[in-house]
Amino acid sequence: MDNQSDNGVQFGVSDELVVGLRKALGSCSVNFLFGAGVNGKAFPYFAQFKKTIGAMNERGLDGSNIETALANCTDGQIRQEVFDAFVDEYNSHNNYRLYDESLLNLRRMLVGFASVVGRAENRHPETRRLNVFTLNYDRIVEEILEDSGLFSYTLTQDKAKGRLPFDIVGYNTSTHAFVPTFCVYKLHGSVDTNRTLSANNIVFPGQDKLGSILSHFYETLFAMKGELLKRNSALFVIGYSWADDHVNGIISDAIAGGLTVYWLQYRSEDKLPKQIAGNVIVVPPTNNENPVDATKTLADLLERAGQL
Repeated sequence: MDNQSDNGVQFGVSDELVVGLRKALGSCSVNFLFGAGVNGKAFPYFAQFKKTIGAMNERGLDGSNIETALANCTDGQIRQEVFDAFVDEYNSHNNYRLYDESLLNLRRMLVGFASVVGRAENRHPETRRLNVFTLNYDRIVEEILEDSGLFSYTLTQDKAKGRLPFDIVGYNTSTHAFVPTFCVYKLHGSVDTNRTLSANNIVFPGQDKLGSILSHFYETLFAMKGELLKRNSALFVIGYSWADDHVNGIISDAIAGGLTVYWLQYRSEDKLPKQIAGNVIVVPPTNNENPVDATKTLADLLERAGQL
């Protein structure tokens, strides 16, 4: 049974939602927005960065909220010391396994979307490109795509200044057909191919994010808005806290231009910002008492959509 909420257009995981999803995937341009929660338990959230939180507390900052604490800290030396502690601790977690249960759920979801897009007969070649906009520094998505044999490429700020290949779509010369192609946009920066994070050229929590984005990642941010404003586009939001105003502004503008947004809730008490609420299709958790990865929820929906 469907129900309305002031937090968005909320559905149960119903046949109507599955049918709507199936119709959308038949021809729409597919986009994802990934926050830290997309990795499930495979990579720690900031709340689990004990050394960094300790470094903040030792310097008189509130370690429970890195965004607010660092944004209000005017001491450049303290900010740099916390930043260095964060980078060091971040790199201590780069031994994640691609076959962790949460990453298997993410893999299943990505492979499922590639299959749906690949089978659709009425797709324009350009709509065989699936855009992944990620706020995460890690290369988990890229590594999963590579390991799964899916065609993909990554856009980071170091490929900026007019050299970003936004419009690539793979082509199979044997079958003479365009193939599903994942384009991964690193909106806040990225580790290198050795999974190592550098203090340079990333947007760190607590910085002037919009200023940093415009300075270093303007082309990727501009491209994101362009993709979401395309006619007949859908955005699937997973693991995102809705805490970045510059991202929320782009989504809000794109919704006004016709973008369809599906938000995969992890817990039912999670809320949308006011400018977004009422214009998003909310997919609730399948088990609010014992939440499962939102990527699993969406992969399950894809399977259901294929059976209707």
